[in-house]
Amino acid sequence: MNLDSYITDRVDNQVEYFDQHARRNQRIYSFLRMTTIACNVLTALAIALTFAAPGRYKAYVGLGALVLTMIVLAAHQIQEFYKFGAKWEKCRTVAEQIKSEKYLFLNDAGAYCAGDADSKKRTFIESVEGIIQGTDKSYFTLMIEPDKGIEKNLQ
Repeated sequence: MNLDSYITDRVDNQVEYFDQHARRNQRIYSFLRMTTIACNVLTALAIALTFAAPGRYKAYVGLGALVLTMIVLAAHQIQEFYKFGAKWEKCRTVAEQIKSEKYLFLNDAGAYCAGDADSKKRTFIESVEGIIQGTDKSYFTLMIEPDKGIEKNLQ
């Protein structure tokens, strides 16, 4: 396989794959977080309204608060189960690492500033494949050790 084919077929495809997954996980993570925040605020409002609502509406307002609380709980548990925030962080990091490696190589910078063309090509391919291989291992660590993701960094 020549270098141009490798960059097009492997490197660019992997960057696109990780970019797409990062965007998808970010959208879902943001939606779940915003849902949690909005429903928390509305729950507090609904609870406050139960004191001001006429007698016959208190039950409805209380039921509304209960429904909002259940939505908060569900959104939080879905995020905890699927780890969208940590997946977003991981996919974005990998995409940027691969892009960085590609641009270092194309500009003869970093590890690619010295040596002959064959050794640069070998180093580049080994670096990119190492990033991709490391992603598989760290993904499973992420799924087993969920406290290492973005959620911990935000708190």
